[in-house]
Amino acid sequence: MLHIYWFRKDLRLTDNRALCEFNKSVSVNDKFLFLYIKNRNSYEYFGEKRVGFLFESLICLKVELNALNFHLEIIEGKSKDVFKKLLSKFDNISVYCNKQVEPYCIGRDEEVNELLKKTGNQFHSYTDSTIFDSGEVLNGEGKQYKVFTPFKNQCLKILKDNHFKKISTDISILNPDNEASISGIDLNYNIDLDSELQKINKSHLINLIKGGRKAGLRLLKEFYEKGLTEYKSARDFPSVNGTSLISAHLHFGTIGIREAFRTAFVKLEKVKNASVQAEIKTWINELLWREFYYNITFHNPQIMFESFKREYDNIRWINDEENFKKWCNGVTGFPIVDAGMRQLNKEGWMHNRLRMITAMFLTKDLLTDWRWGEKYFAENLIDLDFSNNNGGWQWSASTGVDAQPYFRIFNPYLQSKRFDPEGIYIKKYLPELKTLPSEFIHQPDLMDENEQRLHGVIIGKDYPVPIVDHSKVKEEVVNRFKAAMNSDKN
Repeated sequence: MLHIYWFRKDLRLTDNRALCEFNKSVSVNDKFLFLYIKNRNSYEYFGEKRVGFLFESLICLKVELNALNFHLEIIEGKSKDVFKKLLSKFDNISVYCNKQVEPYCIGRDEEVNELLKKTGNQFHSYTDSTIFDSGEVLNGEGKQYKVFTPFKNQCLKILKDNHFKKISTDISILNPDNEASISGIDLNYNIDLDSELQKINKSHLINLIKGGRKAGLRLLKEFYEKGLTEYKSARDFPSVNGTSLISAHLHFGTIGIREAFRTAFVKLEKVKNASVQAEIKTWINELLWREFYYNITFHNPQIMFESFKREYDNIRWINDEENFKKWCNGVTGFPIVDAGMRQLNKEGWMHNRLRMITAMFLTKDLLTDWRWGEKYFAENLIDLDFSNNNGGWQWSASTGVDAQPYFRIFNPYLQSKRFDPEGIYIKKYLPELKTLPSEFIHQPDLMDENEQRLHGVIIGKDYPVPIVDHSKVKEEVVNRFKAAMNSDKN
């Protein structure tokens, strides 16, 4: 018997459900193999910064395994083809992995499962990237929740310590002499991650957020010690270090979701002050939003291409390519929007408040199809997660589950004044505006010619004129959404 542990979005040796089952199943004389399949056509390989984070995480995982005298075989190719070739050498294979809910991942796993079962082999998958099994949390009618708050309340009602209890495993009990060799099989597995990572870093794409379990644990510890008890108060202000920054680690599984929940509940038990408890509970709610969006993906795989509210696929978007490019490059003339986009382009990450502001600006102010923005984020975010990215974009565009009503449109100027009152965040990413006082930082085009000369910022030269008149947006948005709903009825 050859037991294969297939790493995917679970790049850690600790508190890993499928790895625990794998470890228990390997008997004294069984062969085993630790495998990662590198498929450049998969969703994981969007964006160099993201790939850099992934490679850093894989390198750290390799080091951990090497310390135990094991190896991580990194094979390049399509998953089904890789297992076909492994079957050419090994007669009896048992594969262990953790489930993924994305439609393309489910399709991949079904292909591999079918291949293995046809040849009398085994495929075992487990829930590990979410607290609850996909589809487990249902309403009183046995159907999916389409609104977050009742979903959250049901989760908290059924959530027990056992849901996030640490899953212990010790793979050091395995005998390194029994590790299988894949030499002689026609596979592309001599992949030098270090040199590939160096190529990425040389193209000036050194990540703000570092990959690997050690980096993730460090962030989680810092958040536990400094940020968790102030999360509700600080999370919306982009100039403040008020978030955990572990989203990419949760996605790639260098930090497990159970670890995140344990961190929150351990702190919650230690704190007696109700207002401080509310700060912590707000972060727990954010973790449950992640569960919510994963469930939406599980029940509605069509959202990969369609609006959750199907009638809104009839919206006549303007889709002005020139304005879309300006949005991408952060030159719209709206400082808070431009700062967010430049942070994304520079760092591969964007503060969540800015994700909402920039997404709503693109879909509502510029009337651009949410799929354009979703794809751009996918190409640039280190922490890209299909469910969260799709859910967030459809929320902002008012086309999704539990979405912002279409007639509620963020005013970018008011958002800027409320969440970056002194313009600290704006000036960090828009250095051309660093001389402006707070009076003009949110809307530089309000300066007259004398004020522009006084502060050294000429509108139209040093900083662009706004590409749209926000005050005239709402009527057009409402008309187009209503027209889409009416055409669906007809």
